[in-house]
Amino acid sequence: MHRILITVFLATSILTGCGPTNVAQLESSSGSKQLAPEQVLKLVEANTMLFSSFNEDSYFFFDTSGRVYGKDINDNKDRGKWDVTSDGELCIRLNSWWYGDLHCFTVYTNQDKYSIINNAGVIAFTASYFEGDYKNQYYMVKAPKKSIRKSIRKQQSFAAKQPDQQPAVPEDSDIETSPPEKTVYAPPPSPDELKSTVKWMARDCPGCNLAKSNFKKADLVGAKLQGADLSGSNLSMANLRRANLQNANLEYADLSYANMPGANLQNCNLRGANLKGANLIRADLTGANLDGASLEGALLEGVRGL
Repeated sequence: MHRILITVFLATSILTGCGPTNVAQLESSSGSKQLAPEQVLKLVEANTMLFSSFNEDSYFFFDTSGRVYGKDINDNKDRGKWDVTSDGELCIRLNSWWYGDLHCFTVYTNQDKYSIINNAGVIAFTASYFEGDYKNQYYMVKAPKKSIRKSIRKQQSFAAKQPDQQPAVPEDSDIETSPPEKTVYAPPPSPDELKSTVKWMARDCPGCNLAKSNFKKADLVGAKLQGADLSGSNLSMANLRRANLQNANLEYADLSYANMPGANLQNCNLRGANLKGANLIRADLTGANLDGASLEGALLEGVRGL
């Protein structure tokens, strides 16, 4: 019934020439006013907001840690980060929803009714307020793993800055001198640590030679890998959402069930690549070489270049 009402509403709007409600119309029709930064913070922090539109109904819990937890009416979940700017904008970046892009909104209210306004000055959502973690969405997020590469480089850099000799001491001084201490370097990283480092480096490695590397289930959202050699690499189930792989060599790479919505694959060499079950929604494959590539079960909605 809810969907039927929405369909009727949209059809009526189109027939009558009505467009999206903007800020001026909102203020004149309902007397809504924009919330100040402190008011936005007080409204959302440690509380839940239900964002509703014609194609989305999602609860967001804004934890005091700066993390936001999303849950839609179909029990799909995501999380990300949130903040409030000095201009009173509520900014949200989710890990998967909204393609992982940063979205900032102004918040308008008329008593207990809230409108979430996008950067174009149009109502993106209507919102309802619920005190606390209304849908029990909070869960502990593990701290990110420490980079062994950064740790080693920091130790080596510190050691290189230390003087090789102790300062000269006058011959008649009573101060006893001792031989300079030897620099102790960290032990070489383990194979698992090296794998983690390679995955970390691949997030920003245009033109790199990463052939036959193991990136299975790697988090490479928005990675900059244009022109990189990834031939024969294992990228199965990797998260490459909105990654830049333009001109990359992915010949015979395993991209089965990889998450690649919005990825830039222009002019890629995908000859013989395994793209079985891959999510290629709105990806750009313009000029890509797909000779012998497998696209069995791949999601191809909105793909360009095929």
